[in-house]
Amino acid sequence: MASGRTHDIINLLALPPLVYYLKPTDYIGFSAGYLAGTFFLSPDNDIYHSLPNKRWKFLRIIWKPYTKIFSHRGISHYPIVGTLTRLLYLVIVFSALFFVCYFLSTKIYPDSKKIFSDINLNIGYLTSPFFISFLIGLFLSEIIHILTDIVYSFLKKLNPKRIL
Repeated sequence: MASGRTHDIINLLALPPLVYYLKPTDYIGFSAGYLAGTFFLSPDNDIYHSLPNKRWKFLRIIWKPYTKIFSHRGISHYPIVGTLTRLLYLVIVFSALFFVCYFLSTKIYPDSKKIFSDINLNIGYLTSPFFISFLIGLFLSEIIHILTDIVYSFLKKLNPKRIL
C-alpha cells in the first residue's frame, strides 16, 4: 500500500487535469472538495495514526470510534460508499456535539434557547452547484486514492523485493 505522502502527491498531480475539464463556475467547489478529500477525508481515516487523521490536530479524537467501527481497506475503501460513510459519520458526531452543547447551555442558562432557535437549519444548500461540485471533488479524490492503492499493490506483487 502506498504511503500517505505518496497519496498526497499523486492526488495533487491529478488535480490540474481534472479541473481543466470543468466549467469555471465549478472550479472552487470541486477543488475545495478534492483537497478536503485528499488531506482530511481520505479512505485512510480508518487508521487512527494515518496522516489524514493527524491533520485534524486536536479534533483527531473524533476519528477514534470510526477506526474501531471500520476496518482498513473495508467499506471505507469502496468508491463513493466510503466517502458517504465518512460524511455521515461526521454529521452524526457534530450533531451529537451540537445537542450536547444545546442541552448543557439550556441547563446553565435557560435563555440560551432563544440563541439556538435563531439558528436556521436550511438544507437547501445541499442542491447548490457549489455543494454538488464539492461532493464530486470528494468522490474523485477518493477514487484516485483507491486506484493508487490498487496499482501500488499490483506493482509490488510483480516485484516484491523492490518497493516503489
